[in-house]
Amino acid sequence: MNILLTAIGKRVQLIKHLQKNNKVFGTDINDYAPASVFADGFYTVPRYNEENYIEALLDICKKEKIHMLIPLFESEYELLCKSRKKFENINTTLLLSDKSVINCCNDKWETYKFFKNNNIKTPNSFLLEEPLKLKFPLILKPRDGMGSSNVYKANNDEELNFYLRLVKNPIVQEYIEGIEYTIDVLCDLNGKIISIVPRERLEVRAGEVTKSKTVRDKEIIDKTFQLCTKLKGIGPLTIQCIKDKSGNIYFIEINPRFGGGVPLTFEAGVDYGKLLKLMNDGKNIETQIGEYKELTMLRYDEAVYR
Repeated sequence: MNILLTAIGKRVQLIKHLQKNNKVFGTDINDYAPASVFADGFYTVPRYNEENYIEALLDICKKEKIHMLIPLFESEYELLCKSRKKFENINTTLLLSDKSVINCCNDKWETYKFFKNNNIKTPNSFLLEEPLKLKFPLILKPRDGMGSSNVYKANNDEELNFYLRLVKNPIVQEYIEGIEYTIDVLCDLNGKIISIVPRERLEVRAGEVTKSKTVRDKEIIDKTFQLCTKLKGIGPLTIQCIKDKSGNIYFIEINPRFGGGVPLTFEAGVDYGKLLKLMNDGKNIETQIGEYKELTMLRYDEAVYR
């Protein structure tokens, strides 16, 4: 199967894993993306908000006979959803949830409302136009933020006012002290949940996990399954939660894409490359929730030369 990944940046591990069962092509806005060296083919494309972006992707899909297009950059998701039929017409499957799920995930306030409306435990959250009813410390982050960028902890009014000048269109959230987890979820093209793997976040640098370990936490897995059943996503989902000292689980974010630490899930035994190929071939995939090993990932920097 031929896969096209957009905005590949530094996603070298992701490419290498998917290449075990597929040919993997990539795009980025310039040719200095480190992952371009490892792809089976690489194309420089316009920015997602420039006029010919979709046409450029369509041309690549036709030329390379791409079976599955997997976007990695949140800002392009809405545009790609609108263009889904264009890709279907050239026999390319867009592995991306529908617009309602994208809107829910890309706007942190909409995510919060989804949690509340479905009785999913989540930290109390507020917008600035509402009176803040929370005690310090507080978490501030942009409603349309990506990863852990521009996320701040305010311990008092002075810090709150300072961070409010840094964060555009913020959501203010109750601070929950506990262990943070990222959960890698894979759903098939019909929304059936195939795999759920929680990863404890041991260390994060510049918004990306550098040390992590998979854990067999049945409660997190069960609650994530309930969440995803209500969300009805397609393809990869990356979900974040916090487990406090009393064992309460608070869900805080949903991202409809591969997380930066998903290679740990691959190494723990969930072969996404094989599963995506089965999806493309129209095969029935048996649920394999809980079928992975506990494993720790320690990341380091490496350079490529050309």
